[in-house]
Amino acid sequence: MSEKVVSREYKVLLKKELFIGSEQELLESVKNFWQAFSQAINNLVIEVNGDLNQIADQRIIKFYDTDEYLIYKNNYILRERLDVNNNEREVTLKFRNRDRYIAQDRNMNRGEAKFEEDIKTPFEVLYSFSDTQIISQDNKLKQIQDATQLYPDLLDKVSLLRADEKIRTIGLIIREIVIKGAKFQIKNQPRLDSKCALIIWYDSNNDPKKPVAVEFSFKYGDENEVYTRKVAQRAYDVFHILQEILTYWVDLDSDTKTAYIYKLDKAKVSSH
Repeated sequence: MSEKVVSREYKVLLKKELFIGSEQELLESVKNFWQAFSQAINNLVIEVNGDLNQIADQRIIKFYDTDEYLIYKNNYILRERLDVNNNEREVTLKFRNRDRYIAQDRNMNRGEAKFEEDIKTPFEVLYSFSDTQIISQDNKLKQIQDATQLYPDLLDKVSLLRADEKIRTIGLIIREIVIKGAKFQIKNQPRLDSKCALIIWYDSNNDPKKPVAVEFSFKYGDENEVYTRKVAQRAYDVFHILQEILTYWVDLDSDTKTAYIYKLDKAKVSSH
């Protein structure tokens, strides 16, 4: 069965040194970025609405894998998020691949499943199939079998995994802040907006004012996967503006957020 792409999300890393400071200083930097971005795309989109000024989510994030990174090497990501406001704990298994038909051939029907298109600089497309479940504080993620109880498909798709193999937190424990409140319109009838977000990652055990990664994203979606040429062109042009015009803000040389976590973990392991 063919999965429908319900969301198209464009992601670009920003220069993290521009967002150092207290929460108030962070929001001021985000405001300055949004003003520059809004001006740059004003003639490309139908309308720009709102401001990036709402701290929508604050979470603690952990990534899990084996010592040999078998999950990540097989294009999976196993991630836990803890909402710091209500202590709700969720786990997500995500599979990503450049080939749509490989990506969609997953048994992702245990919780909230999504099949999406992730677009990264310069224009790298990854199809992403994810499944998110709410779990209790008592659920432990210490062995592969703990993950496969939530996601039985994982053992079938990654043949080298053993149920009793240990898994551990990779890299560092992240404190995440997600800032929302802004969007831009890319279609009139029916109206379609692209929602924007700025995601800041901090090392939870280090300087609380110094981010380790900052990402800006915008996304739009349709449950029936009806994406016209004009809509796609507007999004493409906005993505191009980010990379070609907003060079003061955009970091095209750094690893993606998740790749950074794994690279950091490998460096720690090799140093011991």
